[in-house]
Amino acid sequence: MADIVKELAGIEMPEYSEDEKFKLEVGITYKGSFKLKQDGQITVRPYKQGTKPGQLKKVVDGDQHAIFESRNLLRIVFTIPKTNMEQVRKRFKEEFFECYKDLCELEL
Repeated sequence: MADIVKELAGIEMPEYSEDEKFKLEVGITYKGSFKLKQDGQITVRPYKQGTKPGQLKKVVDGDQHAIFESRNLLRIVFTIPKTNMEQVRKRFKEEFFECYKDLCELEL
């Protein structure tokens, strides 16, 4: 589970323009998301690994949340079991307040 949380914290979500062009090369595996529009056009959004996420260190390891820190970045990751939406919302609310308490105790 800790490896999954670290991997999720390391995903960089850069600003992205749908007009941005990129070139796909033969033989390379790409990670990303694809969206099929009503007119049949496929929109591709590649994931980009940044440099900051590799410098993150875990400063809080809660039951269902973790807080990572780098020089200029705080990243909070929630991991909640997938059940019905009412239970997910309730669990998120509980974990959010626990995370908030942890944030109040951190010295930045």
